[in-house]
Amino acid sequence: PSALADPDTERRLRAAAARGGHTLYVPRGALWGCEDIARMDREGTLQALKVTMTKAPGSLRPQGWLRDRAEAAAAAAARTVLYEGPLRPLCPLVPNNVNTMAAAAVAAPRLGFDGVTACLVADPSVPDWHIVDVEVTAVAEGGRSLTVTSSRRNPAGPGAVTGSATRHSFWSSVQACTGHGGCVKLC
Repeated sequence: PSALADPDTERRLRAAAARGGHTLYVPRGALWGCEDIARMDREGTLQALKVTMTKAPGSLRPQGWLRDRAEAAAAAAARTVLYEGPLRPLCPLVPNNVNTMAAAAVAAPRLGFDGVTACLVADPSVPDWHIVDVEVTAVAEGGRSLTVTSSRRNPAGPGAVTGSATRHSFWSSVQACTGHGGCVKLC
């Protein structure tokens, strides 16, 4: 999913799916609640979406300027926010680690990669877990907004990029890949 953060790649793949009547299947990975997020986005009721991923420093595969920051966080042995901001610029820096965030941007195309807020945290106190927190905020009605927060704790081996429960999610995605011609679909 993080490959879709490249605007040209996303545009070309979406156009090819629409033009050919084929479906572009994007695995949701560890994204909990993606159907609800997608429904809110379609209905125009999704105001904001933030995905925070917390992993041990050894589970991160950073590139570019983020590598130095991750190495400093590992040396400090303290919980460190490595990045917080729009998702798009984060994807090429840790493409192996932020696919769940990218799935959120696909689920919410009105917000997309520029409107979804990403927060990447290195935390040595979770050496065998990958934690994904999703915060959804609806458009306010009468001065108040619906908010939903979910937290997924995925067991992971020390240094693993992907948690152990993710393989079940990917298998489920493969099984869901039929009969949706001509669109982009999270599976």
